[in-house]
Amino acid sequence: MAENVFFSNGKEHIDSFINTEYPNFPSKMTAQLINFCSRLCFYEEEGTKLRPTILFTNKIDTLIKTIGSTIKQQIFVDENENMFRMRMKSLSPFSAHKWNIYIQLNANGSIEYGIYRSLNSIKEHNFNYNLFVNEELKSKTNSVYAFLIQSISNSNLSFKSLKGEEMNLNFSLENKKALDFNEEIKEFVDASFSKLKTTKKKLNELKTLYLNTFENCFRNIHGCICAVVDKDYVDNGFFADGIWLSQPIELSKLFMQSNSYSETKLESFSELFMDMLNYDGITIVDNKGRIRAYNVFVESDSAKENNIIGGARKRAAFTIINSKVKKIVGVYFQSQEGEIFYNRNRNYRERKTRNLGANLPTISTSIFDDIKEKNKVAKTIPLFGEEVFTKLTKKSFLDK
Repeated sequence: MAENVFFSNGKEHIDSFINTEYPNFPSKMTAQLINFCSRLCFYEEEGTKLRPTILFTNKIDTLIKTIGSTIKQQIFVDENENMFRMRMKSLSPFSAHKWNIYIQLNANGSIEYGIYRSLNSIKEHNFNYNLFVNEELKSKTNSVYAFLIQSISNSNLSFKSLKGEEMNLNFSLENKKALDFNEEIKEFVDASFSKLKTTKKKLNELKTLYLNTFENCFRNIHGCICAVVDKDYVDNGFFADGIWLSQPIELSKLFMQSNSYSETKLESFSELFMDMLNYDGITIVDNKGRIRAYNVFVESDSAKENNIIGGARKRAAFTIINSKVKKIVGVYFQSQEGEIFYNRNRNYRERKTRNLGANLPTISTSIFDDIKEKNKVAKTIPLFGEEVFTKLTKKSFLDK
């Protein structure tokens, strides 16, 4: 007779996580959730793969009122947890269009099921992000309970609670740490704007727009490669097999020129970016945040890549990572199975701007009383005039 093998540690950890965040959480609902978790990583309805996000709380209206820019729709109210699996089957398809599931456990024992969706601009963080950084909610954790469950790959679930508890649950038999989407995407996004000069506020908005776009990719298209190249990159044949845009798409210009911008235009270009990522092959952006090419293919070196476990997409990613094309910065990879990573090109070196201010040549003087009044610490004046000095401090001698 075959041996029965159970993920007993996973069950214990889920139970402990819930009890830490949510005192008196019904044990029968915990059992229902644990049984459902094993299906959540590879959930499908009508042949469509879905990545539903589930929020458990006791006060959904308080969460929405505090965070704002969010709508909800109640769908079901049940007397007990017996219909849990049927409710998940009914609500999960809405996740294909950015809706999330909430389950509210009421004080009278009834259970409310519904869906919610952020109304934030695509250049702003959404409800699921703000839920865990809102200071007002952090001060109410003795009366307001909430935890969020998300699928982060075909074998990993992420648990996050209002009290700051976090847990990744691995259903794979392979003892391998899952890379965190937020950490990997942050490194990729930082690389994608490392040479864009703008205000801190607008840079943060652009990075958030990228983050939201790739989060939507992660939930909906399930596989892509995006390579980051230097702003001065000129292709000499490495990325020749693809569609290069004669006029790169500059997302930054869609709302950098004034305080007014078109949200519809932002959404449209974000969706266009997603469509490009969804094409076979590689999408190419540069480190000024411009979309340069899509549907690009590279020829893998089978002799060097034969030890890589994965399909053609993964071999292509490592071909780029290991290439000697020095103006390729790095690659973001996402597989259909949910594996993700961002790796830098091993031959790329970031050029640094020399800081001239600290070592600027000076000459001593005993004149210019007005200058001495302004600089009583050291009786020196710059060798260069102020205008020349300003230009020099902003000039990189390594830039071409």
